Amino acid sequence: MPEQGIELHGKVVSMVRSKPRANVEVTAFLASPGDDPESKNQKFFDLFTTDSLGRFSFVSQIEGKWNLILAATEKGKKKDYRIVLDRVFAPSPRMYPLAEMQVRVAGEEEGSGLSVSKPADTLKTEEDYKLLLKAYEDSLKRSGINEKIHHLDEVVIKARKRDKAHDVYQARTKSIAYYDVASEMDDIQDRDIYIGNDIHDLMMNMNPSFYPESAPSGREYLLYKGRLVLFVINYERTFHEEMDFNKYRNLSLESIKSVYISEDLGTMCRYADPMFTPMNIDKIYGCVVLIETLPEEEVSVKGAKGVRKT
Repeated sequence: MPEQGIELHGKVVSMVRSKPRANVEVTAFLASPGDDPESKNQKFFDLFTTDSLGRFSFVSQIEGKWNLILAATEKGKKKDYRIVLDRVFAPSPRMYPLAEMQVRVAGEEEGSGLSVSKPADTLKTEEDYKLLLKAYEDSLKRSGINEKIHHLDEVVIKARKRDKAHDVYQARTKSIAYYDVASEMDDIQDRDIYIGNDIHDLMMNMNPSFYPESAPSGREYLLYKGRLVLFVINYERTFHEEMDFNKYRNLSLESIKSVYISEDLGTMCRYADPMFTPMNIDKIYGCVVLIETLPEEEVSVKGAKGVRKT
């Protein structure tokens, strides 16, 4: 049948073992965060009970982006249950077998020269490179530069020092991964995974290259491809001392706006403790995790027991 509105399915499960909870009352509250003053007064409220499999569903007539709060109660009391929504529909990433990566270009048989399967003509490439060098040397000679060593006139540098905005832009563009944390946390919860407020669990669920390792002291460290992770908050340098090195663990997950992951050595050197040399940094750290936090007034309050905000 055609959809009669925006339908949302889900289930209520126990906190630890994810067992379905039947006959649980679920309260749904929708509020529009739209810019239109009139739309802010629009509300949707409903109450329903989970079936024998702990499942529920409801239909609403809404357009655009809305805020949803779901609360699970049993006999009038809030319960510490988790609410999982059915909206993880993306196919799992997979590696392509070699056979699927063989491409045949139309016209290849007619000798058009378009082929992705033929190896590059390295001999011709080398000849082209030599021609390029020869042209470069000729251009220098025409400029009057005949000697191998040429002394430039003394100059005075007048450009301003690179500002923080430029450093932030460079760090972002050289990153290999970006995550919108609120969206990722929704996705993790809808995969029926509980992470609490553990930033290590968050990183491991977002990216499989992260994994934990416990030190003899009992402290857990997060590793990335066999090396330590440098956590940087709001592009401020992280010093290699106990309090500064671990301050990222005091952040609530709700306060984190986004995360960038970079393997660029220059970025790691910019934000690591300056007492380390680039060679040291390359040996110690596998990547830098750049954490951007929300302004304090925009951090949402964590949902109470049995409450899901999305």
